[in-house]
Amino acid sequence: MSKIIDIKVKDQFSKVIEVKAMLRSFAEHNNDQVVDLVKKIEHIVVDGETILPSIELLFESQQSSNIYRVVE
Repeated sequence: MSKIIDIKVKDQFSKVIEVKAMLRSFAEHNNDQVVDLVKKIEHIVVDGETILPSIELLFESQQSSNIYRVVE
């Protein structure tokens, strides 16, 4: 079952923003499980753009050329 949650991501300029993330299945959200959470993210939505994860678990925007990493 998919679930949408709020998460914080950091771009390559260290700017932290809050975005929506679609999870494949529900995951606990705390600092100890950030890696597990990232692995369950199907995509994130930043400024209306849906961004899929890369192999490195980063999210690269095609519209703004920003690269995001989940921080919380």
